[in-house]
Amino acid sequence: MKALFEGVRYGAAIAGALALLVGCKPAPKPPPVAAPLPRFDAPLSQPAAALAANIFAQSEASGTVVAVVRGDAMTTLGFGRVAPRDASSPDGRTLVRLQSVSKLLAADLLATMVAKGQVTLADPLARFGPPGWTPTKGLSDAPILLVNLATHTSGLPRDGIPPGLPADAATAARWSWLAQQTTLPRPGRGAQYSNVAFDFLGDALSAARKTSYGQLLAAEVTGPDGMRDTTASPSAQACARLMTSDPRRPRHPCIDQSGEAASGGLYSTADDMALWLRSQLAPGAERDRRRISQAIYARRSALAYVGGLDHAGRATGVGLGWIEEDADGAHPRILEKTGGGDGFLSYVVIDPERRVGVFVGFNNMSGHRLEAVADAADALAAELAAEVSAAR
Repeated sequence: MKALFEGVRYGAAIAGALALLVGCKPAPKPPPVAAPLPRFDAPLSQPAAALAANIFAQSEASGTVVAVVRGDAMTTLGFGRVAPRDASSPDGRTLVRLQSVSKLLAADLLATMVAKGQVTLADPLARFGPPGWTPTKGLSDAPILLVNLATHTSGLPRDGIPPGLPADAATAARWSWLAQQTTLPRPGRGAQYSNVAFDFLGDALSAARKTSYGQLLAAEVTGPDGMRDTTASPSAQACARLMTSDPRRPRHPCIDQSGEAASGGLYSTADDMALWLRSQLAPGAERDRRRISQAIYARRSALAYVGGLDHAGRATGVGLGWIEEDADGAHPRILEKTGGGDGFLSYVVIDPERRVGVFVGFNNMSGHRLEAVADAADALAAELAAEVSAAR
């Protein structure tokens, strides 16, 4: 009986120890803490707020959106109304057409892939042609490089094929058109604004990664930057947020523009453009990407001719997509880019040294207000830069 009792007591002790072990198993790891949502309501100084409002006044548009970035602080503003019969004010989620500001995102994609060693600026465009494509003798004698495409120094004309083709058809038509060109100016000799050059850049980058331009841009630029509305093929829900195009012109429907996404087909919002500007003004390790895109590869003084680069002011140099203007009495040295078409105008300006930037999108093409708006945005950038300098 004693032996039986001892066995029962021993078994109970083992069972208790096992229960203790089970009760002490490590607690499950808590789920990762979600990153805080970006905020777009950083306060502006009274002078800066007045200058932002002046951008709308200068636009003479029915609707205008503005994004302001100072370092990591972002502010998005809307003025006017989203449509003639809708008194709602546009805001940071209102969709607008970027038009040629799309080129800056193509250039950013190029810089990102160069930083990762996936392509080089000196790669010839012909390397990325469709299977079986061969350049004409003129093109092979003086190859167009990727850096030429991104700096308007390729010798290609402004446009090559009609707009509006589906992506695959547009790509095929572009390369077929290029194969017929025999008398293009020598690349690098001068700068002539070119939409088709940027569409070829998009083709080349897509071919390098064997994926579509839209998927590649989302994977390398808009996705990492958190830009959820920047695309050439907006959803029906996003299209419902599109600000009306110029009310004095025929309306442009919200359609897929993937065929010219790299040159001018992107849609976006002030919130998204604030996120992108913040990445373009990032410090530290993130500077590699923007150091490549914002470097100046062609100086006006070294070019035999310059055409189509002075829409917002006299260009002194060209980066990857960016137009450089030297400091003058109105603003410090800036990088800028204009866009226009389909009833919208757009403008971006940054002061990389002081990490400030401004984006404007508005719907007045009829009034020819781009230069006035650019001057007003430059004045806001200059005020922000002065405030940053005073705080140092």
